[in-house]
Amino acid sequence: MAKPNPVRAAASRREPAALRASEPGPPAWASLAAGAAALALYLSWCPRVPGDQDSPEFMLVLATLGVAHPTGYPLYTLLGHAFVTAVHGAGATWGWAANAWSALGGAVAIGFLHAFAARLLAASGVRSRDAALLALLPVLALAANPVWTSETTAAEVNSWHLAWATGACLFATAQLARRDAHGPGVLAAGAWGLVCGVGLAHHRTALWIAAPLSLALLARAGRRWPSLVAAALVGALAPLASYAYIAWRAAHPALVQWPALEPGARGLWAYVSGSGYAHYLGHFAPSEAQRALLVRFVFPWLVPAAGGALAWPFARVGAPRALRIALAAAVLGQCAYVFAYGVPDPAAYFLPPLALGLAIAPALLAAFAPARRAAPALAAAAALAVLAAGRTWPEVAAERAATFTRFDRLVHDMWAAIPREHGYVIFEDDQWYRLLAFQVLEGTKAGLTVVNPVHFRHAAVRRAFAARNGFDPLANLPPAQFAVSGTGEEMEPLRAAMVDGLARSGEPVFVFLPQLPSVRLLREHGVAPADSAGR
Repeated sequence: MAKPNPVRAAASRREPAALRASEPGPPAWASLAAGAAALALYLSWCPRVPGDQDSPEFMLVLATLGVAHPTGYPLYTLLGHAFVTAVHGAGATWGWAANAWSALGGAVAIGFLHAFAARLLAASGVRSRDAALLALLPVLALAANPVWTSETTAAEVNSWHLAWATGACLFATAQLARRDAHGPGVLAAGAWGLVCGVGLAHHRTALWIAAPLSLALLARAGRRWPSLVAAALVGALAPLASYAYIAWRAAHPALVQWPALEPGARGLWAYVSGSGYAHYLGHFAPSEAQRALLVRFVFPWLVPAAGGALAWPFARVGAPRALRIALAAAVLGQCAYVFAYGVPDPAAYFLPPLALGLAIAPALLAAFAPARRAAPALAAAAALAVLAAGRTWPEVAAERAATFTRFDRLVHDMWAAIPREHGYVIFEDDQWYRLLAFQVLEGTKAGLTVVNPVHFRHAAVRRAFAARNGFDPLANLPPAQFAVSGTGEEMEPLRAAMVDGLARSGEPVFVFLPQLPSVRLLREHGVAPADSAGR
C-alpha cells in the first residue's frame, strides 16, 4: 500500500472545494428552477400598458426598432424588437410584450444569481446540495424587492443589465476556478472579451464590474498576457459592432428616435458617450420619492451586503483571493459611482452591487466551519427572516401594475378629449412618449405634433423641427436660455417662448397636464382664448 503524501494531503485540505476537479458542481436544475419561478412571478405582475419613467419610450423603440435615449442600448433594442414583435403577434398588447422582455431579463438574472451564489458557496467547502439550498437566500432577498420588480415588470434596461452582471461574475468565477496552471487560454480570453463587449454595448456601468474581473483574470495570464488581451479585444468587437446600428439610424432616422441624435462621428460620440449627462456627476440628488424607496428597500439590504463584500477578501478560506478582491472592488466601485451620480432616480443603479453583495453573503458565512455544518438550519432561519421582512412586497408590485393601468386610461381619455385634429401639444414629461404611442401604434390624432420643451435645448432638435414644420419656435430666444440644465423655474423663459413661437404658426397650442388632470387650449391664432378646454 502506498504511503500517504503529507504535503499533498495538506494542499488538498487548503484547496477550496470548487477547485477540485472531482467535486461535482452545484446542480444547474436548481438555478433553472429559480429563474423559471421568477419569470412566472414577473409575468403575472406585468401590466398591459407601459410603466413610468422611460417605459413608454422603450416600448415604442422596441415596437418600431427605433433608437432610445443615450447611450442607445443597441443589443437590447435589436434582440428585444424580435421578442416584442413575436409576443405582440401572438396577441399581447405592445405594452405587455415590452414589459415581458424585462421580465425575461429579470428571470435570467435570478437564475444567474442563484448559480453564482451556489458556486461561491461550493468554493467555501459547502456540499453541492447545501450550496443550492443556501443560494436561495440572495434570491429570496432580491426577487420580490419593489425596486427590483419595478425593473422586471416594465419596459426598462436594468433587468437585462443585472442579468449580464450576474452572468459575467459566474463566468469569471468559473475561469478563475480552473485547475489549469497556465491560466485561461486564448479561447477563454476571447469568450471573456465577448462577455465584456455585451455588457458595454448595453450599459456603461458594466465597466465597474468588467474592469476588476478582467484584472483578476489577467493576473493569472503570466507572460502570455499580450496574446490573451488581444483575444479579449477581438471578442469584444462583435457585440460593440452593434453600435453601427446607431450610426446608421443617425443618418436614416427611425419612426421613433431620440431627437438629439445627430449624424456624423461627433454626434455619434456625444450620444454613445452620454456626454449630455455629465452635469449629473459629482453629487447625489435623488427625488423625494426615490429617497423613500432607498430608505425602505435598498439601504437596509445594501449596507450589510456591501460590508460583507468588503470583508470577504480577508476570509481565510473560500473562492480564489483574486476573485474575492475583484468582486469587492466591483461592489464598492459601483456604490461609489452611484453616490456621485446626481440623477433624480438612482435606485436602479444600486441593484448590481446589491445583488452581488447578497450573493457573497452566504459564502462569507460559510467560510466558517460551524456555519457549514449548520447550513440547512441557517438557510431555514434566514429564509424566514427574509420572507418576514418582505411580506408586503408582492402587494407593492400588484398595486404598481394597477396604478400604471389607471394612469394609462387617464392619459388615453385626455388625449381623446383634445378637440382638434391638428395643432401642437406641449407635454413636458418623459411620459410624452405615451402620446406618440397613441399616434404610432393606434393611429389616433396623427395630425397633432407632440413636443417636449426640454428637448428643444438641443440645437439638433430645433433644426429637425424646423425642417419638418418650416419654422423654429425658439428662434427669438437668447442663446443663454438653451444652456439651462434643470427642469424647474430656470426653464420658464424657454416654456413661454415655446408657447409664443408655436402660436405664431396659426395652429392651436395645447398643454397636457395629467397631474391635474387637465388638457388646456393655450393659444389659437396667436391669441389666448377666453376659456380653456380642460378635463
